[in-house]
Amino acid sequence: MEDVRGLLSALNDGTGGVSDDEDRLVLALDFGTTFSGQVTQIMAYAFTNDPERVYTVDSWPGAQDRIVPKTPTELQYTSRSTNRFKWGYELEQTLEEKISGLKLLLDPDLERPYWIPYDPSAEIAKLPKPVVDVVSDYLKAIFQHAIAEVEKSYLPGFVDGFKKQYILTVPAVWSDTAKATTQRAARKAGMTPVDMITEPEAAALFTLQTMRDKGLKDGDAIVICDAGGGTVDLISYEIMSLYPFRVRALTVPSGGAHGSLMLNRSFEELIKQTVGEDAFLGLKKTEGYRSAMREFDLVHKPSFRGPRDADRYVSFPMANLRDNEAMGLVRNSMTLSGQTMFRIFDPIIRDIDKLVLEQVRDVQIKQLESRNGSGVKAIFLVGGFGASAYLKEIIQASNPRISIKLNCSLRTDLSKVPRSCFKRKYFDGEPYLEIWFNLLLENLPSGLMKFSIEVEGKEYAAVEATY
Repeated sequence: MEDVRGLLSALNDGTGGVSDDEDRLVLALDFGTTFSGQVTQIMAYAFTNDPERVYTVDSWPGAQDRIVPKTPTELQYTSRSTNRFKWGYELEQTLEEKISGLKLLLDPDLERPYWIPYDPSAEIAKLPKPVVDVVSDYLKAIFQHAIAEVEKSYLPGFVDGFKKQYILTVPAVWSDTAKATTQRAARKAGMTPVDMITEPEAAALFTLQTMRDKGLKDGDAIVICDAGGGTVDLISYEIMSLYPFRVRALTVPSGGAHGSLMLNRSFEELIKQTVGEDAFLGLKKTEGYRSAMREFDLVHKPSFRGPRDADRYVSFPMANLRDNEAMGLVRNSMTLSGQTMFRIFDPIIRDIDKLVLEQVRDVQIKQLESRNGSGVKAIFLVGGFGASAYLKEIIQASNPRISIKLNCSLRTDLSKVPRSCFKRKYFDGEPYLEIWFNLLLENLPSGLMKFSIEVEGKEYAAVEATY
């Protein structure tokens, strides 16, 4: 495996480690975990030795016409085969049991919150074949689709002539065994050569590149907290130079299984306690249960602000549940008070806050030893869970003198916008295209938010995002 910092350097200069005299197709996969109706988030990118030719895969099997830079990491084998399966959005409407949370099964010994019942060994035993083979099947499907999407921009067979290089992200806290298992799954999927980069380092590279013209300066120290679905990963950097762009790690990466998946598991435990274990087993097989979990994941979880929030309600349509007024269950509707939501969030948020404080402390110790620096300039919250306003509030309260930043970006396709809407302009002799538009925002019934643009009275380039 390449040294991670060498890989960072290669990615930073736009080459991906590819020499100037050869063309390669570099495919990078952010293999994340989020358990809900949609379980894991995948983002796949591809680029050649031209750093401007970057493709974001935002069209997925089963997603219909939606433009989304991710697909659920879940799959379901056919009843009579362990080779044929559906994956991602192809399973969006199914009520049958499917394989979810694959990423966490690659490191069954990873420390998890003790108060959330979860037995990785039992989950692995349910698989129709070894976990490395299941992951391999999924990775192969993802990358074959990514290559097919890139090929749409070229003549048939053109991409076949490119050498291919693969990059996978892994949690910073993964064991060597888990990393080796991931590499083995990648090789079985035909992904060679494959390099791995830790998630906080990949997040740092992207964040610092996008933020270096927005107030950061040479010598600043920053903490990156990549809070995803399955894990939370952190690392701290000092900016050595903005131009050329160089950073150095100040701390050892840290983290744990404190992602938003654990909030869903806590919510499931609350449902089980409310309806009773026997009723819960039947409820899990219904459309009402799937609808309730989706509502919690896409509506109530992202909008939680604290224990003083107004009551929320989650419904289980046509579930015929017995009322439990003491637990807030009446007529198949369950009340989630601000205090109830707080009890779900608080243990996980406190764990993340502790990890951030440890990073801040380690930076201060490092700077004292070197007699250089003035503490942490900013803490960047990235990843899906990193968009939580409540998480930001708690971390800000613990670090009142440090700026807390959320980093979010959306990519969209403007190819359907008529060319006549673009005006050719020049700046310092260099040509560019200008377009005037209105940004449209819409809250969808699913809990997603739709972003699109309006150009000359018509809507284009719609993108759906969670929060």
